[in-house]
Amino acid sequence: MNGAPRRALYVGLLATVALFWGASSPAIAQRAPRFFFPALAALGAGLLVLSLVRGLTRLVRGDREQGLRGLLPVLLIAAATILFVVLPGARLLEVLVHPRGGPPQILTGFGAWRGSEGYPRLDPHRGLDIKGHVGADVLAAAEGRVTAARDNHDLCGLIVAIAHDPHGYRTIYCHLSVLAVKPGESVARGQRIGALGTTGQRAWPGYEHVHLELQRGSDLHDIHDPAPRIVGCFDATRSYPADRLVLTYPVKC
Repeated sequence: MNGAPRRALYVGLLATVALFWGASSPAIAQRAPRFFFPALAALGAGLLVLSLVRGLTRLVRGDREQGLRGLLPVLLIAAATILFVVLPGARLLEVLVHPRGGPPQILTGFGAWRGSEGYPRLDPHRGLDIKGHVGADVLAAAEGRVTAARDNHDLCGLIVAIAHDPHGYRTIYCHLSVLAVKPGESVARGQRIGALGTTGQRAWPGYEHVHLELQRGSDLHDIHDPAPRIVGCFDATRSYPADRLVLTYPVKC
């Protein structure tokens, strides 16, 4: 591969590296224009597709005698296209066709290796990314006591942590734009604890969410999947079990 296809591939790969580096750094992501990284991702995706099409065209037109030397770059571009074009495109389609009303959409599940925008992650996801609108109320998933409400100055951004005694768990809520509670306060299930935002690792337009995490006690590494404990949207007229921890969605349905 040489000439324009190679240059397009290099530019596409550089755009991908810049995308991951910048989007993973709150200090950079929060200072960049909101549509900068989506535009960078679109540029990289377009160049990768262009490189793949041109590489396949060269193989079909007679460069097959190069054997593995000609095929290997095309396979690499195809793999990059799947990771950085097909997977994000599939996530975008999921967001666009998700039905209105009912339970909120879960963009990223527990243990997932794809982020909210569909790109591959470097480690498994620690909780649930639950889609919402900027400024929407973030609700306590169960009654408890606030143990943290602060700016974490990391990927989580503005964070609220609630201990759920006597069950031995606590829920963590990340990326808030406003904090409505203070440490030491008792909160009821469904009570507003803040507003949804894009602090920390900044979500792209259309992918805004609250990150819900479930930890055993205060051990940051003893994490559990919140999904099996979620029993639906908060309903003030409903009675919830007291003998075990059950969770309701942290945003309104």
